Amino acid sequence: MIAFSRVMLSARFTNIAFRITSVITVLIFFSCGSDRQGDEIGTLMRTEYPENYEPRKAEIAILPNVKGPEDISAFPARIPTKWLKYSQGSRNRMAVLLTDTNSSWLGIVHGLKTIGIPFIITTDYRRALSHKVVMVYPVISGAVLSPEALQALAAFPRNGGTLVGVQVLGALNEVFGFEEPIPSKQHFEIRIVPDSNNAITSQFRDEKEMTISIGNKVRFRETIGTYSYSKSHRTPLATYEDKSAAITQKDYESGSAYAFGFDLGYLFLKADNIRHEYYNRSTSNDYEPTVDVLLRMLRSIYLRHDRDAAYISTVPYHKNLTVCITHNVNFRGALHNALAYAEEEKKLDIRSTWFIQTKYIRDRRGFILQDESDHAVIRKLNEMGMDVQSNGVCGSPVFDQLPQGSGREVYPDYRPYVMAYQKTYNASIYGEMRVSRFLIDRMLPESGTLFFRSSFPYTPFSYPQSLLGSGYRFSSSVYANSALSHFPVQMNYNREFDAELEAFEFPITDDGELPPYTMDRAASAIRLARKIANYGGCFIGQVNPNMLGLKVQNEFVKAMKDEAWFGTIRDFGLWWNARNEVTLDINYEGGRRVVTLNVPKRMEGLAVMLPIRSTPEKVEGGGKHSIDGKLIIFELAEGKIRITLDN
Repeated sequence: MIAFSRVMLSARFTNIAFRITSVITVLIFFSCGSDRQGDEIGTLMRTEYPENYEPRKAEIAILPNVKGPEDISAFPARIPTKWLKYSQGSRNRMAVLLTDTNSSWLGIVHGLKTIGIPFIITTDYRRALSHKVVMVYPVISGAVLSPEALQALAAFPRNGGTLVGVQVLGALNEVFGFEEPIPSKQHFEIRIVPDSNNAITSQFRDEKEMTISIGNKVRFRETIGTYSYSKSHRTPLATYEDKSAAITQKDYESGSAYAFGFDLGYLFLKADNIRHEYYNRSTSNDYEPTVDVLLRMLRSIYLRHDRDAAYISTVPYHKNLTVCITHNVNFRGALHNALAYAEEEKKLDIRSTWFIQTKYIRDRRGFILQDESDHAVIRKLNEMGMDVQSNGVCGSPVFDQLPQGSGREVYPDYRPYVMAYQKTYNASIYGEMRVSRFLIDRMLPESGTLFFRSSFPYTPFSYPQSLLGSGYRFSSSVYANSALSHFPVQMNYNREFDAELEAFEFPITDDGELPPYTMDRAASAIRLARKIANYGGCFIGQVNPNMLGLKVQNEFVKAMKDEAWFGTIRDFGLWWNARNEVTLDINYEGGRRVVTLNVPKRMEGLAVMLPIRSTPEKVEGGGKHSIDGKLIIFELAEGKIRITLDN
């Protein structure tokens, strides 16, 4: 998040200051240098590496009589997700009329769940039109819809409904208010049309919101296929860079119609799976809200046009922002500083997460865990209330290119050796995950390691199922800018498009390995956090545990403490996973609206924004809660909750 990058202060911290002894304060700087630069020099010098390498005895520090894990890792079965899984729910939900079951509809599902919109999926236009707001996905044309369905859809906005069309290619052009769809692969940007009076787009003010990226014109001649809509009857909500209409709007006496000229689900999945072609405009530590802008637009359309619209908050206790501060212990100096740094965090009333690289081999870098005394430091961190998770074993820069492994890798037989940036021996994906988890779980048997973070922000295609196969549930490895979003991401099998997994990525928002390496970092991190706080996103910070890191972290916490929820990434991961399964339905009973929440997993701080002009009159189940107008927050929720509204 907020720290110095590759220059580390190794002085041991105390509660008074940072010092090595009570007599002399010694500041020792370790310059880790640039790994990639070192390899470039090696290439110029024609460095040749041996085909194989086995670490020497002096390069290995192992614990006696310790061996494991005993289990065998294997991928979970690949089971394509069926749209029927999301077909149930009441009429307050947004309806998604699916016109192609082989499309990227899973992207729509994950997007709507992320932003908190209740929805159902159906292939029956009659059922869809019983809802107030209907999205037709992925295409509208006579090739995929019957004449009867097209006629009913055409009448829907005229009769007071709201129709959201994706890739409107024919038959209903007049309904959506344009003349002709024009295909293109040369649209790289979507630009929101400024309109302070527009209920859908007036929320966007930042330049990165007003122009979102859907391609990289510098590197590529083409991007995803899009349609522009010619001669739109009304000023569009958004255009492409050539000023052609990308998102149109048309109002009726009591209904509305919106047309999106690109495949929302496909775009969402390309972002979630990080299979896009460098759409992000910066690497990290910057605002990149392409997906978030589109999800916020959909939520605004839903809230504006359905009097029974309600949504689930994206932040515990409905705070403005989620903040998780994390640290990577990926060299010995970080371990040396850890306890004193954690003591300072306790003074801030902050619980952070420490990702431990369980490195027991001295290769181009030294040991991190050399003996039981080092393991004792990790135990002490946990005793202090800090969260401990895995950062792998060897920290290979080519983790994403490693072989999968056998799933039988065990400590101490697993002996990876990093000789250079592009040269790692004896390592595997399973080995990095299995062995590190085993060692941490041995240190902290009561905790259970749930998160994995790779040392570099690149992951293999098999990464999601490798996590689950190795006993993890969550990851925090990639950058938020790469995911084009500042929300957590549900992962899919093989980072593809058809099989969702109960595994989630929590992208890094601000990385201490990147500049600036000065106190200016605090101001830039605070600016970024406040942009994300405008819509309830999450800020996952990676802070190097040194003197500057703590100073910058103090400034950040001071600035954001009142408006943000601070917690460990483990706590937020479990909360988000539980939230992902919450359902929200509204039905009429005796003339009154009754909200039914189903909360399968116990969670703290579940917050729900109820329909406009409504106040809870009676709450059954859910335990202790607070009410502020149409906002209800549950201290500890689980099971079925019924909320009777006053109108």
